This record gives sequence, structure tokens and C-alpha cells, in this order.
Amino acid sequence: MSVFQRMTTGLARSREKFKESMNVLLGRGPELDEGFWEDLEEALILSDIGGAASMDIVDNLRDKATRLALPDAYAVLDLLSEEIQGAFAEGGEEILGGDPAVILFVGINGTGKTTTVGKLANEAAKAGRTVILGSADTFRAAAIEQLEIWAERADVPIVTRERGSDPASVCFETIERAEADGADLVLIDTAGRLHTSDDLMRELEKVVAVTKKRSAIPVYTVLVIDATTGQNGLQQAREFDRALDLDALIVTKLDGSAKGGISLAISHELDLPIIKTGVGESIDDLRDFNPSDFVRALIGDFEEEDLAEEPPTDTRSAEPQLCPEDEEPSAQDGRSADLQICPEEGRSATSDEPQKMSWAEFVEMDDARRAAEPEKKHFWEKW
Repeated sequence: MSVFQRMTTGLARSREKFKESMNVLLGRGPELDEGFWEDLEEALILSDIGGAASMDIVDNLRDKATRLALPDAYAVLDLLSEEIQGAFAEGGEEILGGDPAVILFVGINGTGKTTTVGKLANEAAKAGRTVILGSADTFRAAAIEQLEIWAERADVPIVTRERGSDPASVCFETIERAEADGADLVLIDTAGRLHTSDDLMRELEKVVAVTKKRSAIPVYTVLVIDATTGQNGLQQAREFDRALDLDALIVTKLDGSAKGGISLAISHELDLPIIKTGVGESIDDLRDFNPSDFVRALIGDFEEEDLAEEPPTDTRSAEPQLCPEDEEPSAQDGRSADLQICPEEGRSATSDEPQKMSWAEFVEMDDARRAAEPEKKHFWEKW
């Protein structure tokens, strides 16, 4: 199963909620009245995109509808996917882009910080970078041993101290070792901290402060967030960002999340780029974040290539359309002189690019399909 397929499977429940909301929204008619905008915002919020992001997306669509004189709801919804993609914060390329860096990974227990550090170490080592790991999670049982296993799998050195040691001292020693070895990427796993505990968060602030003061190369603080936490994840991110001034996000467990839209809510509200996404437990299952793929998995998309596997509901539509007798076949498009097949109206006969389906066409197709085969699932449910 591909990375995109895992993501679409994991976000299936969020996509289903969005689809149901869209059915209600489109059922009310194509008018761009106040009710349409309110229902669209509600549909986005129900997909866990969050109130702030949903409001900004709808406001931007309202503005475009006015400026472009869009005729109806279908024309607005044709712009929805692009608008959602644009709501993600940009940047973060410098963090894992190849320049020397120290990265501190923070988050609550269970988000997958240690696993994420191991996967990134493996990826960077394969790319030829000199990597060193630091195990500053000195409190959780077996945390040091777990990171040691990842270091062995990635074939990179690791700095550890006995359990219960001061995490800041581990960071200090890791940076010293990195300077001695000439490492250009330092990945430090910190202990999980509840965002509701002031004492624990202050201790984490100390770890970050010591690391930034000791390091001669840029230090980045990256929050690892579990996509399955939903709106609670947004509150976690707010508290970590307030205390540590975060630089970026890594979102894990998107292959099993019913609330993956929260990734957009966090990125948009806190202006934090998502630099990686986790879609499995394998060492190679941490991938670069792609906003387009994420939005397709979250709300679906309507490209013609996605319909190719479905049989036509009308057998007549599967037959070739013959050109009028007075039209000559083109030599360039390879049509036979014996059977002159016309290109589809409105489409270039030589274009290989997938054609986008508008919302109006989508609704018409869906109504016809359900009327012909009411027991058959909608095409996007095959995801």
C-alpha cells in the first residue's frame, strides 16, 4: 500500500464526515446566500480543520466569489481544495534541508517522538549526512534502550547517560560529541511532557535554553503531534508553542486517524510548517509533507483519472463517437480513416493531462449513479 493510500485510509472517517456535510450543503441549492457560507464553515469544522482555519478559508472564498463574480456554489467549491492547501503554513525547509542543525523533538508521551527520531536518523544517514543522536528522555522506562535500537538500525552514534540524569546535561554532552566528530545533524529526543504541568514545561524550557546557548549551529524545536488526538492536539500545540517558541511540526499516525484535519488547524493557527508526516511503523514510513496529497485524502478529489476504474452507467457512453462525414480525421492524433472517432467535446485530443471535474458535474454524475445503482457505493468510498 502506498503512502497516499495509507493516508486516505486513515482519514476515511474525516472524509466521510465531510462528504455527508457536502451532500447536505449541495442539497440546499446552488445559491450563494448567507446560509451557504455558514454551512460550508460548519462542514470544515466538522472535519476537524478547526474554527480559525475554517473561518479564514470561508472568508477567502467569499472574497474570491465577489471579485471573480462566481455564479453559484459549485463554482465556489471548485476552488475549495486549493484554498485549503493554501491555509497550511509555509517554510521549514531549512530544518532538514541539509545545513548543519540541532533539532530538539518535544511533545507529550505517546506521540512517537523516539520513533520519529530514529526514522529521521536513518533517512539522513542514507543521504550521506553525519548524524548523532542524543537520548535526553531519561525518565521514561526503556526510552534510552528504544533509541539505542533505532541508532543501531540507522548505524549512527548515540549519546546516553544513566536513567534519571539531568536531560539538559545530555543535550550539552551530545553537542560536544557532535563537534568532536564533525556531525552536521544532531537529533535529540526529549522526555514527554504534559502541556498541563507547569513544572514539567519549565524543565523542558531549561533543556531548550541550555541547548541553544551551547550550540554553535542553529537549534530548532519541533513538536511531534499525534493526529488521532483531535482538538486536544491543538491545545497541546498552543501550550508547547507558548513555552518553547516552536519552529515546526511533525504529524504522526495519519494512517490511523479519524481526526487528521487537526494538522491543518495547528499549522494555520500557530503558523507552523509541517515538515514530515508519519504513516506507519516501518523505518521508511516518515515522509515529506505534501499539502495536495493531504487535502485529497481529507476531502477527496474529483479528477477524471479517479473515475477510470468505474464502469459507465450508460452503455451508450462507452461506444466511440463517430465524426461527421464531412470532418477529416487528423493524422496527428492517430485516428483511423476507417473509423473516425471524435475527441471529447472541450478536450484536447492530444492532451494527456487529467481533466478536473467541477462540482456541478460531480453532483450530476453522483445523482445519475445512485439512480441507476442505488446499492452501489460512491466512487470515492473505494479509498
